[in-house]
Amino acid sequence: MNRRSFQKPSMGLNVGTSSIMMLFVVLCLTVLAVLSLLSANSQMTMTLRAANSVSAYYAADTKAAEIYDAVVSGDITGVTVKETDVGFIYSYTVPIDEHQTLAVELFGDILGQFVVNKWKIVEADDWVPEDVHDLWDGSFS
Repeated sequence: MNRRSFQKPSMGLNVGTSSIMMLFVVLCLTVLAVLSLLSANSQMTMTLRAANSVSAYYAADTKAAEIYDAVVSGDITGVTVKETDVGFIYSYTVPIDEHQTLAVELFGDILGQFVVNKWKIVEADDWVPEDVHDLWDGSFS
């Protein structure tokens, strides 16, 4: 008889097992790479939105400061003026974007001194609630 027929089979890994393990490792690394790419893209989008929002706010803030300087120097073009017992209230808004405006309110006394009463971001759009609410009434029927 042949010597080969009496040899014990080897207990090591076969070529097919190592190929399947390698395929699984490559698949896992590919999935991790895609998830990393998606996360980086999402963070970049969020960062660009934040940067655009901040630059729009500071552009509106600069415009509001220019209008403030004009009011202090006596030019009230485009400013709403309301007279009170002790002075005047000057108010104006500067748009930041399509949803927000910078609202400014100044108080100027008779001596010509100005105090900032309000300098804040307000929503430009009015919130409209939904009319239809499909709520549970407490019964199971």
